[in-house]
Amino acid sequence: MSRSISLAALLSLLMAVPSAATSCPIYGPVFPTPTKLTESIVAKSALQNLSESISASFEHGKSAYGPVDSTAAYAIQIFSLDTEDPLLEYYHDGTTLSNATGVRKIDGDSIFRIGSISKLLTIYLFLAKLGDSLWNDPVTKHIPELRNRDRSQENPVEYVNWDGITLGALAGHVAGLPRDLIDLLGLYANTDETFGLPPLSPADYPSCVLTATNYTCDRNKFFESINERQPTFLPNTKPAYSNTAFMLLGYALETITGQPYKEILKDSLIDPLGLTGTSYSKPEDDEGVVPINASVSDWARDFGDAAPIGGLYASTNDLARIGRSILNSTLLDKNITRAWLQPTSFTSSLFGVVGRPWEIFRAADIGPSKRLVDIYTKGGDIGMYHTNLAVIPDYNIGFVTAVAGQGSHVFLDNLIVDVLFPVVEEAAREQADARYAGTYKARNGLNSSLAISTDPQLPGLGVSSWISNGTDFLSAFSSLFAGTPITLSNLRIYPTNLRRQAGNGTEEAWRMGLDFGSDSEVVGPFSACGSWFSVDLLAVGKRAVDEFLFTLGGDEDETTVSPSGFDIILYKE
Repeated sequence: MSRSISLAALLSLLMAVPSAATSCPIYGPVFPTPTKLTESIVAKSALQNLSESISASFEHGKSAYGPVDSTAAYAIQIFSLDTEDPLLEYYHDGTTLSNATGVRKIDGDSIFRIGSISKLLTIYLFLAKLGDSLWNDPVTKHIPELRNRDRSQENPVEYVNWDGITLGALAGHVAGLPRDLIDLLGLYANTDETFGLPPLSPADYPSCVLTATNYTCDRNKFFESINERQPTFLPNTKPAYSNTAFMLLGYALETITGQPYKEILKDSLIDPLGLTGTSYSKPEDDEGVVPINASVSDWARDFGDAAPIGGLYASTNDLARIGRSILNSTLLDKNITRAWLQPTSFTSSLFGVVGRPWEIFRAADIGPSKRLVDIYTKGGDIGMYHTNLAVIPDYNIGFVTAVAGQGSHVFLDNLIVDVLFPVVEEAAREQADARYAGTYKARNGLNSSLAISTDPQLPGLGVSSWISNGTDFLSAFSSLFAGTPITLSNLRIYPTNLRRQAGNGTEEAWRMGLDFGSDSEVVGPFSACGSWFSVDLLAVGKRAVDEFLFTLGGDEDETTVSPSGFDIILYKE
């Protein structure tokens, strides 16, 4: 069989993949991550507009995303991987701090309770100390108290299948555990009589109680009560938020390392990152944001052994530093970070998925190309504290929003995404245009060239002209697609994350994608973007046809591109 027939047969597979999206790029960033956003004209303008929009929301008590409680105290930081200084920081004291116990004026060092962001830090500690090789281990292997406690074969409705639960299932909220083995009487009012529930005797209450001042259980008592609550689902079925899972992860971490959680927090996170406002125990009141008073706000409650689920404290400066360290793999192997920044289960929403223990939101229709951008977040709510830490790997940026009082950070989260993301996407395109766009030609006497450009309406780099040894490759390539022309709009080149030092320069691998956009006759679930089917589809010998190797800098400070399957180096003019 001739090469052209084989090529056509292979490409027919690609043409059979439907796409109802207006654009169907390869998943992930369509340009290299932008840098030096504080020097970008479009980014600086957007950050100024964002600050003004936040001010207007507090002034008017409303936003495009709902009402805004201006009496609460707020702290906002937007951070980037390539600078220690915030891209934006904004603090609103509100009236709730006017007679407060703690600080009266908020800054980046003011300390909040961070609630369930503690769960994220628990996983971070686990990965920093132990890596991710233990995720598939059964929990019974590392928590001796759970051995011989599995009664699920006796009654799977009443008893948890402990032998079927892994550490990874705990971390990803898919263990099917009850939300709480702890009675949260101190957090929620006793509503038995209000809702007509039957009165309970003392024996009916859970053994472990988080009272208004402290947590009453130690490890022994917690495991004595381990079978008091019923499972929610079979393991590995569907996500269901579970504080119980993170109590167990905290105990597993202590058992495996032989260290108390408080010590691990200090040795593996606080000290390595130089955190000054993060703690296991309550800091001094004059360092904290304490609306109304310590009791009403829930500032002073001692979580004890329950700290891994929601008892920690941190400043927005520290949370931003933690976010940067995650994006930078400061404490973790880069491959572990990449595996961590992935979803592990779905929810009933197209735009919300679950990780370990990430709450992942998918921002759709970002920029003219309308692509998806995933936002890895962990929120925390305890008493009058409402916090959120978000990292966006596609852009190497993140943000922290923290509230003390009756307000919510959700309007801020939405505002940041809507105002900033399209602009960061455009900044990435502008930087890519300056770095890669241009005409590339051979220097060995061959008539070979590439013309590369970007388009504000399209993802990735475009190829407007491609001559290979005197042949118009785009025209020749088009003949394989039953008359569908290969043009600047549908032949795009996308960055991979593969790069190396090449002499004094950098070599980057990019991949070509054929984006035929929407087909009005293709609808329904099977019209999903299928660009991932086409990656590395064709090879000439041992080299991929869709691979482009860019070399930037080097001894001659030149930019070159080598279409790998064509065995040639083209130089940017």
